[in-house]
Amino acid sequence: MPPSTSSLSDPAYSMPRLQEDNCVICGDQVKSNRLGAPACLSCMIFFRRGVIRNAGFVCPRNKDCCVVNELRASCRHCRFQKCLQSGMKPSFVVTRDTLGPRTPPPTVIDIPKNLMEPLVELQDSLLEDHQKIHPPRRATIADVNKMFKWSFNDSIKWASNFEPFLRLTNEQQKCVISEYGFAFFIIDQGFENAKHWKKRCWILQNGTFLYSDYFKDLEDSRGILEYDPDLIRTHSEFVEYLETSIKRQFQILQIDKFEVAVLKTLLLFSSSFPKRHIFTEFQEKTDAYKNKCLEELMAYLSEKYPTSCEMRFGKLILFMGDIRSAIKVVYNHTKISDLFDSSQFDMFVRSFFLS
Repeated sequence: MPPSTSSLSDPAYSMPRLQEDNCVICGDQVKSNRLGAPACLSCMIFFRRGVIRNAGFVCPRNKDCCVVNELRASCRHCRFQKCLQSGMKPSFVVTRDTLGPRTPPPTVIDIPKNLMEPLVELQDSLLEDHQKIHPPRRATIADVNKMFKWSFNDSIKWASNFEPFLRLTNEQQKCVISEYGFAFFIIDQGFENAKHWKKRCWILQNGTFLYSDYFKDLEDSRGILEYDPDLIRTHSEFVEYLETSIKRQFQILQIDKFEVAVLKTLLLFSSSFPKRHIFTEFQEKTDAYKNKCLEELMAYLSEKYPTSCEMRFGKLILFMGDIRSAIKVVYNHTKISDLFDSSQFDMFVRSFFLS
């Protein structure tokens, strides 16, 4: 799911940055200043290719295009000119190339000895911030918007514990979070719903709920005939799907908070968003994180479920497939539901949705 080109308007929810300085060309994260100006990796590669190919870029407009992170690829002429105006030197590219290929430094795989325990503590802290509504009531579109905001924000905080995510560009981070935030939305609600055995009901993180019966506790006084029958049907199917595919699995397996933290961690590096190879540059490190996570999960299960640890291990891994399927169902529901109408969400939430 590629991210929207909408910019984030809420500074409290901005992406984490590795450095305080921004690229002088587009504003993204600075990678180096070895070409004469502090620039991000994308602008450095763009400038280097332009110099090597002696490209004669042409502006399709008036040679005054806006060059910022999300629009930097829209006009190569204005971007290249801004590189020059910002201090990038073509001669620096030539000098670098005459030295031949650089020998990459040896990869250092530094994985915490105890990976999951701090993440379980982080999870407890994040869940404590999910304030419950009292008394419980039917969810509104404002509630759904707030739940997505919690989910996207929490997923950013979680992913920021892993170096490969922090080393991505802002655009790549948004691509990851555009799917990963949905995983948090589903997992946190599934964990909450497993505590309640009321049927045909789905509970959001703040305690508001959706009944499969669209009209239950609906305060709108319009006549039933005024409602779109397809909207009512898809609402009912959506709630029943979540109850069957997610809530029931949480209840059957009695998934605990350690296992929830493992699912969240594994899903970060096992995503199915369109740019599947987004972590390729850090594949060795991400594999090490996944292996460490699986190792700690097996050790935990061996102690808690000594006679069935392997079977439970397999069921938890297979459950990740159900979560991925639910991500697509929830996303598709935002295109047809009044309560999940993404066009009504705030700018921060909408920035992670497909346009």
